[in-house]
Amino acid sequence: MHRTFPFHDLGDDEFQSLVSAICHEILGIGTLVFSKGKDGGRDAKFSGTAQNFPDKQSPLKGNFIIQAKHTGKPVASCSDSDFGKALADEKENILELIANGELDFYLVFTNRKIPADDAVAKVEALKALGCKDAYLIGIPQLREWLTLHPEIWSKLGYDRFEGPIKFDVDDITTVISQFHAEMKSGELEICAANLNYVAKSEKNKINKLSDEYWSEVRTRSLQYFKAIEEFLKNPRNLDFKDMYEDTADEIRRKLLTMDVPFKSFDDALTFIIDFVTKGNTQLKNRRRFATVFLHYMYYTCDIGQHADTDQAH
Repeated sequence: MHRTFPFHDLGDDEFQSLVSAICHEILGIGTLVFSKGKDGGRDAKFSGTAQNFPDKQSPLKGNFIIQAKHTGKPVASCSDSDFGKALADEKENILELIANGELDFYLVFTNRKIPADDAVAKVEALKALGCKDAYLIGIPQLREWLTLHPEIWSKLGYDRFEGPIKFDVDDITTVISQFHAEMKSGELEICAANLNYVAKSEKNKINKLSDEYWSEVRTRSLQYFKAIEEFLKNPRNLDFKDMYEDTADEIRRKLLTMDVPFKSFDDALTFIIDFVTKGNTQLKNRRRFATVFLHYMYYTCDIGQHADTDQAH
């Protein structure tokens, strides 16, 4: 049985990274990936004999141009008008690449369903432009390759999208990065006075947070909470405050509506922190602040249940 691989939860850049990793496997390590921006009709390219495409017995040889077309819609299809337009918009680029001798085989990867008749029509339209062959690669083939090579998905850190709770990590990543920058510049300081113990035994009991984890919060994170409070209250950081509150709201709602709740808030916080940090290159050298911010959310009751009102948050 195939895993589901929630491709629609990826961002456009993440999907392009996934396509590039797959092409390294099926075409070869000579796959060249282009940076974000005007791509001239190509997200990546490969020249030579394919390692394993369409199969090992009869691999193709020539110049391959690779395009990644991602959508956030879980039920999207290649027959949708927006996808047809996206392919049509590439026509001039394809013609130029063919004229320059850069394109023999055109590979379009997308996280869409592929109706058979529609796929044939679109492939024939691409071939009619002058390339030797074209391939429309959608969800079924992506799942097939990733089932055979699950390490591609996990090495990119995308297995975090398969957990019991999923949310957008971009906002909190931006907030953490800015907070780290202001800490590093000296605009914010660690407040030793904030190490004073504040009793939250009833809140911890309601949320099933262990004494050991609470000790970790007080020892490792509490000293930063005053700085976070000042950071979020600063009028110039209003956008970051909104990002923080959107993230806290999303986490709170997702925890409330989980089919199978975490056994303890220790487990919930540990999973959420790993979800934010795993494979997140933007948090390199500052992953610990993701822990601090999630601890702050719990401490301020932005997530977790209030002890005084007995209401879930």
